[in-house]
Amino acid sequence: MKKIDENNYHGSPDKDLDQLLELGKPLPRMPEDLKARIRTRLAEVGQESEKKNFLVRRWAILSPLAAAAVLALFLIFFWPGGTPGTISWADVQKCLDQIQTLAGRYAQITTIEGKPIIFRAKVYLKDPGLSRYEEYTPEADLDTVESRSKSILICKREPGLSEVLTLHPGSGRAEWVTLNGPESPSFPKQLDLASENWKLMKGFTEDKTRRIGERVINGIPAVGFDFETRARELVVSTDADEQAHGEIWAGRDDGVPLLIELEFRNTLGQNVRIQFSDIQWNVPLEESLFDLSVPLDWTLSRTRIESAEYTDTGLASGVTLQTSPDGQEPLAATGDVAAVVWAEQTTDPDSKIPLMGQITIELKPEAAHRLHDYADAHPDKLIVVNFNREINVAAKLDTAHPTRLSFDLSLLGLSLAELEKRYFTTSIERNE
Repeated sequence: MKKIDENNYHGSPDKDLDQLLELGKPLPRMPEDLKARIRTRLAEVGQESEKKNFLVRRWAILSPLAAAAVLALFLIFFWPGGTPGTISWADVQKCLDQIQTLAGRYAQITTIEGKPIIFRAKVYLKDPGLSRYEEYTPEADLDTVESRSKSILICKREPGLSEVLTLHPGSGRAEWVTLNGPESPSFPKQLDLASENWKLMKGFTEDKTRRIGERVINGIPAVGFDFETRARELVVSTDADEQAHGEIWAGRDDGVPLLIELEFRNTLGQNVRIQFSDIQWNVPLEESLFDLSVPLDWTLSRTRIESAEYTDTGLASGVTLQTSPDGQEPLAATGDVAAVVWAEQTTDPDSKIPLMGQITIELKPEAAHRLHDYADAHPDKLIVVNFNREINVAAKLDTAHPTRLSFDLSLLGLSLAELEKRYFTTSIERNE
């Protein structure tokens, strides 16, 4: 290595300073105005003492690590907030332009009567329409290959059709469900779930987030932001309208979200805590993760679910409905039905006989209030629907949608298309 003659050094101070600043490149997003302030302060130090100026130059020339330390010292004193992590929520919002895959670990803790019920899973999402969820026991070590999942759910979705395969490795059992038509309201309607998750977070604006500090997550320096929102705006499996408190931690260097935590109360008043950790965006995911193959020696059951979502649909002329506590006067009748909103029927692919067929109707508010008031006052009493004087079935009140009532018509032995033709004012064309 060529020895530097310190007594005859003729380097450019500006050039040396630029090199020193370059040593700080790994630190996140140093603004040009900050570089100018550092440059000015170094010049002031030089004017105070030629001896000090010489020492600083010598340190910067002979020791890159020491030069980086000098830079870090100036950053501590001059960077706003006293630390290098000046990333804002706006930086987080614009860090990812296009999302194709998302992987991570999901944990949900629901406290029921003081006892925590824990659900843990690995999640893999690949657009368009591919998802995989591996459920594990609460005590499983997800970092070891030996940890076997309790169940694996693989889903392939396209408009109007979803194929869902659930594997149970412990028992060698598999369930294959084909869904024709729109999925139930509790499921997300979007096919591209990876990009949709990013859009949900990106939707928060500066005035909805507050910076809360810094921490290291899996060895990565991160900056945290907290926010308040309605639970149903972020959690597709809940209709809870309660306020939810959340935190998002993003990489300090690039603004990429690493950890999301959310707390809220569900519609039953239970405390729910959700954590999505080890988040990886746009990592390559093998197609084999989403393979719908079933091992040859496993038992396989198949079902087909056909669903329909209705608008401007009611009960056909002459069709009657009465809803009442068992053996008592009706609390809701035909005139209280505002609309038919949803139907879902489950069958064996080799048979047209329905295994289950649920109809959901919208009631006028007054009738819905009467039913809920009775159910709250008599939680042990059965409420029965008499449908068209043909069948008596149990009524199911929807706490998430207080004006909705559901009941099962599978005992009529009719397909969904036949039910629509006989009892509804609207029918839907179907590909049989």
